[in-house]
Amino acid sequence: MITLSNGEQVEFLTGSGALGFDGRGWWWEYPLRWIGVLNPREFTVVVKTLTLHPRRGNLRWYAPWRCVRLIPGGTVNAVGLTNPGIDWWLHRCYPRMQRMGLQSVVSVYPESVDEAHAFAAKLRPLRIAAIELNASCPNVAHCQADTVNHVHAIADALRKSGHPLIVKVGYDQPYVAIAQALEGVADAIHAINAVPWRFVFPDTPSPLARLGGGGVSGEPIRPFVREAIQNLRRATQLPIIAGGGIYTLDDLQELWQLGARAFSIGTLFLRAPWKPNQLVRAWRARHPTEERSAPIVTNSAGKQSNG
Repeated sequence: MITLSNGEQVEFLTGSGALGFDGRGWWWEYPLRWIGVLNPREFTVVVKTLTLHPRRGNLRWYAPWRCVRLIPGGTVNAVGLTNPGIDWWLHRCYPRMQRMGLQSVVSVYPESVDEAHAFAAKLRPLRIAAIELNASCPNVAHCQADTVNHVHAIADALRKSGHPLIVKVGYDQPYVAIAQALEGVADAIHAINAVPWRFVFPDTPSPLARLGGGGVSGEPIRPFVREAIQNLRRATQLPIIAGGGIYTLDDLQELWQLGARAFSIGTLFLRAPWKPNQLVRAWRARHPTEERSAPIVTNSAGKQSNG
């Protein structure tokens, strides 16, 4: 469990967009929510990533399979941040999430520092747990010249909102250097987003090759997530949210032992949307609150241990 700078505590987060833009889930998940099998109130709901202006991306609602495919144990997607923009969300979704009593995190993708300031101004009045800066989407172009300073500048601008900041980093970024630069700016680092296909399956053509290959999530990226958590734990004191390939209690236990103190569940909602709540309840039943809240302690030799 991670306590943010505003006192909000987060432990299990939905991957951005796993429950749509407002926490109700996608239309095929509605019946599960109505009968209580899928309960968004047991999660910190991270909304699907929003841009300042509407973004067409690659997703077409009448043919989602053109940019999302199931693969053994996971998915590959090249959605490209399709979304109606922050103003639409503020008008349509934020009031609904407030009525539902959801603990919410707004995931945003500013393309510049000016856009980050505009986001901060729009989000400042809201009652939310945090903002998540999605610095990691593998399906859009990023600033390649100086990624670390670019992410730091945008993160610093978003903090002007007065809300805690979570920064989600990707495997194909200098994520350790980004995390080190964000100490004192971000409340937590989230690792990792979907891993580009070329890293996971270097010798196999992607079914979404025409869209750049896409990002892989689910079981195939488990080793990449564990590598990232280990690298971050050695290099930074920022609390870590682990995401990617979380399907079982063993996954949670291993990530906890590696140093993560909160968990993001995404692909499991797509493959078996009745399972995430079962997993959360089983974890909480096995681990008392005081144990789950234990911080990472650094001893005098610089080694990490569970406090």
